[in-house]
Amino acid sequence: MRRPSTDNFDAAPGMDSFLDVVCNLVGILIILVMVIGVGAKDAMIESEAESVPEIAPEEKVDVDGSRRAARDAETQIHEIDRQIEQVNAEVEQRTWERNQLQAVSLAAREKLDELRNNLGSTQREQFDVARQLTEAQQALHVLEQQRQAAVSVVPRVGVIEHLPTPMAKTVLGREEHFRMLHGRLAYIPWDTLVEKLKSEAPQKVWKLKESPMVTETLGPEGGFLMRYTLVRKQFAMPTKVGTAVREGVELEKFVLIAIEDNLGEPLEEALRPGSQFFSRLSQFDPQRTTLTVWVYPDSFDDFRTLKQEMFRRGFLTAARPLPEDLPIGGSPQGSRSAAQ
Repeated sequence: MRRPSTDNFDAAPGMDSFLDVVCNLVGILIILVMVIGVGAKDAMIESEAESVPEIAPEEKVDVDGSRRAARDAETQIHEIDRQIEQVNAEVEQRTWERNQLQAVSLAAREKLDELRNNLGSTQREQFDVARQLTEAQQALHVLEQQRQAAVSVVPRVGVIEHLPTPMAKTVLGREEHFRMLHGRLAYIPWDTLVEKLKSEAPQKVWKLKESPMVTETLGPEGGFLMRYTLVRKQFAMPTKVGTAVREGVELEKFVLIAIEDNLGEPLEEALRPGSQFFSRLSQFDPQRTTLTVWVYPDSFDDFRTLKQEMFRRGFLTAARPLPEDLPIGGSPQGSRSAAQ
């Protein structure tokens, strides 16, 4: 018997390779089906989650707060109902009283008409005249009450006093200084302190060799200290060959410091005969002396009183208003007083 050829068997395609390919395809299909199923499930869960909106924390209803607001509103409604009932009861009471008065008035009028009809013609005329007189007196009484009420509400008219003083002018003559603080009038020895400053300042110039500025104090005089400041400055001077620079000393400023809180006299005492203020005022010539008053905010009204008295005595008065806690002072750059 003839044996099959081994060469033809080896040349046929292998069954093992075919089976491997089929298995791989089946596995891939299974994996695809599983992936599609998982994706569909996730999509369904996602769509359900999106269909239910999440409430933000700030959008959540404050149940307790709403209940409290409802209770408050209910309480207010009950209170309004109670007030309405009270007003209605008051209206009913006043309506009843009005009806009673109308009934009494009508009965009285009918009684008067009955009495009038029983009178003779002459007595009837006298009766009508008496009734008209009574009605006129009642109307007059009502008008008088209205007039008194109108007079009582007429606003009071304030009187502003005007002093016929001249326009303000710069003080160039003798000037005497005073301070008004807490309603007290105190004399300032201005000229005496300035003279002491002129004599003492040159003796302090040597201190400016080591410092560009020096502050010193002199006094007291009349209850005031003077604190002054000297500075070293350079001055430019034109010369034939150009500008020359030299150093010099200049007063920057000075301030006055009271050594006591209650200097001077209360204005009421100062304006009495024999006071220290009038004793000092007698030394000044009204035609040649101007009174400069440094006034603090708490004494503006007192200054107006003082100005009226000084005008009556022939003195010109200059006001130097100062903010609270600012000391009295001066400097080469300051301004002169303006008197009226």
